[in-house]
Amino acid sequence: MRVHHGLSGGSSCDSRNDIATCTSIQVDIWVVAKIELDASRQMRQTLLEQRIQAHAAKPGTPGACITPPPAPLPRTLTLQGGFTVLDSDQRRLQRQAHAQGYSDLHSYLQARCQQQASPAQLASELATTTTVVRHLLDMADITPSPRQVTAARRRRTCTDQHLAARARELGFPSLQTYLADRAITRRWPTTSIASELGVQPATVRDRLDQHRQPRQRATIRPHRAIARQTACWAGKRQARLAELGFASVEEYLRVRRVEQGWSLRRMLAELQVGPAWLKDKMHRLGIP
Repeated sequence: MRVHHGLSGGSSCDSRNDIATCTSIQVDIWVVAKIELDASRQMRQTLLEQRIQAHAAKPGTPGACITPPPAPLPRTLTLQGGFTVLDSDQRRLQRQAHAQGYSDLHSYLQARCQQQASPAQLASELATTTTVVRHLLDMADITPSPRQVTAARRRRTCTDQHLAARARELGFPSLQTYLADRAITRRWPTTSIASELGVQPATVRDRLDQHRQPRQRATIRPHRAIARQTACWAGKRQARLAELGFASVEEYLRVRRVEQGWSLRRMLAELQVGPAWLKDKMHRLGIP
């Protein structure tokens, strides 16, 4: 590039070849022009870069070639001691286990299975389904109790609740107090206690053994009491025969069994008697 500045009484000076022959004034003028030219180039370069940056596109767009993607940061995450990833459902189950008074879900499942709780009970307490509970038990390597065991435990719990309620109705604070009064103080037999509680004698014997209280056997009934009971039953049977229009059981069997061919079940339902007594009468009268 050539720079020419007009000087009075002087000639032009070439910026590249004739610097040595130029006067001092011409050299100063050339230096100033050079500085201005470099400043102009620098300013144009700066404006061009600003314009490119203002119109640059984000990475992933058609104009991303203008703006290169940022370089990855040299950062790393190091985990020690192990960790567990919990989603929202697992966090909810953890909160349910905490609400039941356990530290975490695993301790809750282990404790409840040791208490013979069924998967249905666990699902009800955790507010979830039995499928989820069985999956949690499989993951925790916990084997639930068989269904027969949990069903038997549930029936026993219901029976205990019934016995406790019946004892309160009879004026006792607990079943143990009731059993102590009936079995030890009054020396009632297990059959009488079972009749009052409305359960089987085997249930009463089991609860007596559970509370470590003695069993009382039924005493032999006096002959007079047996005779009175037999006469009472005979009177009821005779009254029933009279209602049906028969004078005796023999007449009744001749008509119903021999003539009409009634079955044993039908006659028992009509007479309202026990099968042993009726079979004995038919055997004695020779009626098949």
